[in-house]
Amino acid sequence: MSPIPKLQKRIDKLSAAIEGEQLLQRLIARRSEVQRELNYFSDPMARLPFELQSDIFMRCCIESDASTPGLDAPHMVLTAVSQLWRDVALATPRLWSDIQIVPYPHKLHSDNWKLCHLWLSRVQSLPVSLTIGGPLIPEQDMQDLVSLHSHRLANLTFSLMSDSYQTPIATFSLNEGTRLSSLKCLAFKADKPTDFGNLSQWLDVLRAAPVLFSLKLDNAFFRMDPGGVSNPLTLPYLQNLHLGKPFAWDLLRENGSTSLILQSLTLPALKSLSISSFDLPYSEFLAFLSRSSPPLESLQLAIPRDWLSVTTVTQVLRLMPTLVTLNLSAVPRDDRVDRFFPFLEVLSTSSDILPNLREITLRTDVPLTIDYELMLRLLTFRRTLCPGRLEFFKLQIPEYGPGTPIPPSDHMKSGLRQLMEDGLSLHIGHPSANLL
Repeated sequence: MSPIPKLQKRIDKLSAAIEGEQLLQRLIARRSEVQRELNYFSDPMARLPFELQSDIFMRCCIESDASTPGLDAPHMVLTAVSQLWRDVALATPRLWSDIQIVPYPHKLHSDNWKLCHLWLSRVQSLPVSLTIGGPLIPEQDMQDLVSLHSHRLANLTFSLMSDSYQTPIATFSLNEGTRLSSLKCLAFKADKPTDFGNLSQWLDVLRAAPVLFSLKLDNAFFRMDPGGVSNPLTLPYLQNLHLGKPFAWDLLRENGSTSLILQSLTLPALKSLSISSFDLPYSEFLAFLSRSSPPLESLQLAIPRDWLSVTTVTQVLRLMPTLVTLNLSAVPRDDRVDRFFPFLEVLSTSSDILPNLREITLRTDVPLTIDYELMLRLLTFRRTLCPGRLEFFKLQIPEYGPGTPIPPSDHMKSGLRQLMEDGLSLHIGHPSANLL
């Protein structure tokens, strides 16, 4: 007897089973679609306008403080809740535009790098903010990521943690031909004084950022190349330069990085400058101001150790005629010299020096013998005889520690209060108490 009929019968049964399975799959898929529709109309989010939905998602991700690409990141979790939530997340480019990558001690594997590129693809045409963290900067993976998306990078931050400031930790460089054509803000941050290696490698990064607006360095130390500083790099659009927290390092080194950085840059558009180094030779600062001729409006300065004469201060201040805000800090734990005196003396005698000055803030970490007579003379002079009337003056002294400043005499207090009645905002003392 031929087996053909029996085999054909088996095929018919299997075909019927397959059709049943396919029907089942179609029913399951259809049920999923209906369930999604039910979820959509049952979800309170569905009744909100898109702008509010998007804002809720933004706040959720900002408050989570987790912008490192990963499957467990809130950004990714939001896309897995429902089709509505996924649609909202993918239609919110800002949700993906701020990325923090911390490759150490848990180094990113290939899937994480793929997610980095996925996130950046969802930014669409928005500018990107990228923070690179950890004690070590990865090599080719990170350089490739920066190079591929360099045209959209608006903010780039190196936020590094170091086990020892004696060991160089920064080995980042750009791939050949990379241009950071949209980069506006570049920052270097470390939890303590940190060696970022030779300055030349970072000047190459600056050179690739023609429209850089702001440069911030906290606890960043750079080493000079064997050939020294050649021609200074001109950054024509840089308006804000912050060189912060280096004094602990300066106490250990003969040459602080602040001096090296100012030697290496020319900044003709600079408006705001903050310097925390107490070892900046005035001759180098003078050379920087003469070379740049910046329209400086705000200066925050830790008074360097050798700026003790009226002549020195006069030369420096004459090169900042557009200054509006002056913030000075005295050397910590150095109570042998009144480092504010040369500044106060110059500003109380010459109306052509800082003619537009509106605000003065003085800060010291040690008890200070206050020269109220000089202070009253300065404030009266700046309020009555200068083109720009002084509007704010603050002398901040430590709240705790040995020594209590002597309050002004009744005569001095009367003169100072009269200036306050005339509209001057005046504070002398620690933050929570005014001696006036």
